[in-house]
Amino acid sequence: MVFIAEMLDGKLNYQIDTMESLPIISLSELEKASPEEIKKLYDVCYEHGFFYIKEHGIGSEIINQTIDASRKFFKLPEDVKLNYRHDIQKVYPKHCRGYSPLYGELLDGEQADPKEIFDLGIERPLSEQPFTGPTVIPDDSIAPGFASSHYQLQNEILTKVVPKLLKGLALALGLEANWFDKYFIDPTFIHRTVYYPPGFGKAGKHTDTGIFTVLIQEYFPTPSLRVYTKDKWIDVPCIEDTFVINLGDMLQYWTEGLFVSTPHEVIHNRASDRVSMPIFVFPNIETIIQPLGTTKTIRSKEVMLNNFLSIWETGEGSGRAKELV
Repeated sequence: MVFIAEMLDGKLNYQIDTMESLPIISLSELEKASPEEIKKLYDVCYEHGFFYIKEHGIGSEIINQTIDASRKFFKLPEDVKLNYRHDIQKVYPKHCRGYSPLYGELLDGEQADPKEIFDLGIERPLSEQPFTGPTVIPDDSIAPGFASSHYQLQNEILTKVVPKLLKGLALALGLEANWFDKYFIDPTFIHRTVYYPPGFGKAGKHTDTGIFTVLIQEYFPTPSLRVYTKDKWIDVPCIEDTFVINLGDMLQYWTEGLFVSTPHEVIHNRASDRVSMPIFVFPNIETIIQPLGTTKTIRSKEVMLNNFLSIWETGEGSGRAKELV
């Protein structure tokens, strides 16, 4: 913890330029524990909580297959898609899995979003634990390749991205490289595919609540994603062969505010539709978080459940959304 204090003191002396674009972090360099890349990761997590990653090791073929299968699912008749809606899901809370139509989700606490979503998780036997169990998902006779491509991509993220990024975050915090490992033996994913209709798709201002989110964007020459950094909103263009990473509230709590979760929104005004795939990464469901340098404790499960209550029942929005309106 002394290392963090020294870094904080040193950080205050840095000259910080106003950010106009997000930095790009090499995941392969993080895996090698490159001091330069670790320092770069620390800086962006401390200042902004949003960045691109390159050299992530996931091929474009599975990404494109999953985007294509998602678009085909969302083009199905509404009565077919509703066979996989929230209230027929088995996992608790039911809103963490399955299909939600246009205006089904309220992220900013003000207006429901004009977007369609389908949420999956890591497939496990049904359990009394929340967010744990199978997803009721269409098979190939209904949506060819939808389930298989998503689960293949999910496994790629789980094995090729999450461990390397956790290692980089631990080193950036001055911890042992494997410090987070015990908290991610059996992690929780909320794996989402989102469909933004032509001309009016939107996801309202919010923060995410997990450790971090891996966002796979469909490439377009003009951006739809916007991020609030310091004192203004900036566009986040699609950069080929990269993913966007944003930190969530849970990591902000864990680091006692050292690393920040950043507000963001999607405004999709293009004449064509848009598919994106955010994967929200959480630790083991029973994780007890002790914010660094404190004796406080926070239950990961309660953070997740409270957020779902805030989105789907009380209408206050996701994460720190009510601070942003």
